[in-house]
Amino acid sequence: PGTRTRNTDAYQEEPVPPLLTFGVIADIQYAPIGDGFSYGGVPRYYRHALSTAKHAAEHFQEHKVPLVINLGDIIDGKCQEVVADADTSQQREERNCNPGRNAVLEVIDALSAYSHGDILHTYGNHELYNLDREEMGSLLQIPFVREPCGDLVGYRSHSVPEAGIKFVVLDSYDITIEGRCEQTSAKRKQAEELLAKHNPNYPENENSPEGMDGLQSRYVGFNGAVGKPQMEWLRDTLEEAKANKEKVILLSHQPIYPDSSNAVCLVWNFQEILTLLRAYPCTVIASFAGHAHKGGYKRCEESGIHFRVFEAALESPDPIKTYGLVDVYHDRLEVRGMGDCKSAVYNFDHMARPEAACLSIPEDEALSARVPYSHSHSEA
Repeated sequence: PGTRTRNTDAYQEEPVPPLLTFGVIADIQYAPIGDGFSYGGVPRYYRHALSTAKHAAEHFQEHKVPLVINLGDIIDGKCQEVVADADTSQQREERNCNPGRNAVLEVIDALSAYSHGDILHTYGNHELYNLDREEMGSLLQIPFVREPCGDLVGYRSHSVPEAGIKFVVLDSYDITIEGRCEQTSAKRKQAEELLAKHNPNYPENENSPEGMDGLQSRYVGFNGAVGKPQMEWLRDTLEEAKANKEKVILLSHQPIYPDSSNAVCLVWNFQEILTLLRAYPCTVIASFAGHAHKGGYKRCEESGIHFRVFEAALESPDPIKTYGLVDVYHDRLEVRGMGDCKSAVYNFDHMARPEAACLSIPEDEALSARVPYSHSHSEA
């Protein structure tokens, strides 16, 4: 229905409100230190990033959005240098309780300006430089589960029934060397084997992609992979969403799709994940990630799924504050970018395919379609 204007017989369409609006912020990477640079020489604004987090939270609260997404790395690994750089023994003693934990508490306090709904946290390599998974789970309310191998993994889903949306949170640091016990972790052993096979710099310089071309450069120590139990859970979750006619937005710290970011930031087994996602083009609408600070976007031609990497709050100087609001309509997503976050519209025309084109592939095909967990330094 439209409304008739006072002076004409024309009708103006009333704006249709979104089904859901949520906030999003990526790579805050706060540390209680002065401005610095990445390994690649990109400026980083560690303290200003905390101000950005608070400003974003206030904006989300003002708009009364029911949900906020944090795409990981809320603190920086440089937090661990704070104690070493203390001027006096008293300062060192005061800071000797984990400075990374203190920094997380500062970010949580900044984000507490938002209280209208939940904050869904993913986590990245920088959290693992500062915290173990048990403490991280407690602080960020990430419900880690202990798999039969004994390792903790943090994947889960969150439904918004009134909008018909399900957020699916992947743990891309499932198989990784970061935060895994050298002596007992089976997942660390898997990660070590992959790095030894694919990264000529391992173990002396595990974070360097030097001498590695193209997609091989993703095999660095600050990345990881999604393990088999999590892949099986993902398939079951997508099947459930399909049966319930829910639209799925996938969340992870690491990007999944090549060309949506620098290859050095990709999940190690991205092809396995993509094979599974392509079986659900009528269910999965988008994948959101952080980790690659410049951001990026690519649409999968085969499935139509949108893969968006959000720009880092860390690398925007004062007074620029980088974050976004996402409006979900029945036929599209609209990103309203603030600061250096790029605005965009992502339509759902791929979901209009005949049902036959949206049938799932067999389980053994989806979960066995694995390639070998086969420039410059990353800005992650």
